[in-house]
Amino acid sequence: METPASLVSIRSAIEEELSALLRDRSAPLYEMMRYHLGWEGNALLAPGKYVRPVLCLLTCTTVGGDWRQAIPGAVALELLHNFSLVHDDIQDRSLTRRGRSTVWALWGTSQAINAGDGMYALSRLAVLRLRERVVAEERVLRCAWILDEACLALCEGQYMDIAFQARETVTFEEYEDMVGRKTGALFGCSLETGAVIGAGIGETGVRLRAAGFQLGLAYQMRDDLLDLWGDGATGKEIGADVREKKKSLPVVYGLSRDGPEGDRLREIYRKPALSPKEVEESIALLGRLGAREFCIHSAERHYREGLRLLRDAVPESRARRELEETAAYLVQRDR
Repeated sequence: METPASLVSIRSAIEEELSALLRDRSAPLYEMMRYHLGWEGNALLAPGKYVRPVLCLLTCTTVGGDWRQAIPGAVALELLHNFSLVHDDIQDRSLTRRGRSTVWALWGTSQAINAGDGMYALSRLAVLRLRERVVAEERVLRCAWILDEACLALCEGQYMDIAFQARETVTFEEYEDMVGRKTGALFGCSLETGAVIGAGIGETGVRLRAAGFQLGLAYQMRDDLLDLWGDGATGKEIGADVREKKKSLPVVYGLSRDGPEGDRLREIYRKPALSPKEVEESIALLGRLGAREFCIHSAERHYREGLRLLRDAVPESRARRELEETAAYLVQRDR
């Protein structure tokens, strides 16, 4: 699916604010952060998709606000997300992200932890810059609270994700609980932050958080699918989740299946480590078991629920249609 115009049109504003936060910080620590965010020198070579900040800015417009006011809050979301990615790469021993070497692979684990921690601190400073956009103090405080709650949920989800790797099976309910914390919470935070900045603290923001949570689940389920059946355009190694024995949605589904193919998959997953050949075989087994179709159906279900909650929370408008267009991209994208 083609990237929606909304994801393209406001990227420059996000990148400008990110650059401003780091511009006067010249220590090597900040060069590591800039590298992770896609910069090499003054060139932005590998930018992120900026899905979360774009959702925040579009939501701000949808509730009647000026998206330019919300840029620091949107950038805070992007920095929080990337702090988690730096640490996630360390925990998964991932060597590449967005087609480039990961921070820990270049600078070592200890310094990568420092870079991730620093990005978390910058996310806190970024949200406070909302005051420079004449956002009311009570709205800024609410945004900071929302961000911290989402960060705690994200850490809880990451703990569960790692703990599940040592387990033979995980239920669908446990999987959804995990990704709800790891991904859904930050998506919900993105929509609520935009709503709070644009319209103030109230029921609309809470309802939009629920919509964002469902969209986050749909996004993660699509991500799980692309890890096994994508084209590699994300810059991540195809099958990395299987290699690490992560309980992604296709794997949770496959391990729950009866019959010889399900038995073979469980036999492979009982091994301490998987060889490249076993990773390849596992992906083939999951394909034959129908895991890809199950992921598509599950992501679509959560997307539809997120869309329903969004439409219930705010009236129809051009801004809401742009938000809906972006939401559709999340569950239908191919990279």
